[in-house]
Amino acid sequence: MKKGFIFIFLGVGLIVGVLLVRQLVSGTPIDEIFPVDELQAKEDLFKDFLDEQGYLQSRIVSLREQIETAESEIEVQSEIASISFLDDLKKDVGLSEISGKGVEILLDDSPFALREGSEVSDIDLVQAADIRDIVNILYAANVQAISVNNQRIIATSPISSVGTTILINNAHTAPPFTISAVGDKDLILQRLQNDSLLVSVFERASKNELVFQVSVKEWVSIPIYNGDFKVNYLNLIN
Repeated sequence: MKKGFIFIFLGVGLIVGVLLVRQLVSGTPIDEIFPVDELQAKEDLFKDFLDEQGYLQSRIVSLREQIETAESEIEVQSEIASISFLDDLKKDVGLSEISGKGVEILLDDSPFALREGSEVSDIDLVQAADIRDIVNILYAANVQAISVNNQRIIATSPISSVGTTILINNAHTAPPFTISAVGDKDLILQRLQNDSLLVSVFERASKNELVFQVSVKEWVSIPIYNGDFKVNYLNLIN
């Protein structure tokens, strides 16, 4: 029995001695040869969580700033698009002055014509139909704007006559008539020089019954429309 206790005592002493020798040789504390403390592990895990949370928060702030920047750019682009659309609309209805390269057309009565008296001859006079024909040809040439004696011509502009008096935008106009247009000069000249499109004008001009001259201009200015607008089909939007 005593021998058994002695062997147990010697065994424990041997183990303790081995541990002490290992500590002295390696210089490592005894408690470090066991698993890492659970509290330290939790602290490390919590620190990693805080670091990741901080990174995610910074990313959220960065993304918000990017979203705000994108929204601002979209708003600016929308405003620019709206302004551009409004400018185009104003040009279409003649509410903005347009200038640029184009042509000027002189249309006048015959030098021997009389607009008053008993010997008036329609052949020697510029007719409202002559002006309308030229305006239609200019529109077919995709011009940007047209004016006749500084009267801006739009889609609804009336060009009519009462006797020998010609009305443009319901305003009295007298010869000579200067028809100005801003657009592609080459295309405009191609259309205007086609005598099959202006049969009456070319025929009367060849007989000195009408003055018809076309000049290319580097700068033509078309004024804004100053006539009345038809609002028959205008709807107010609340």
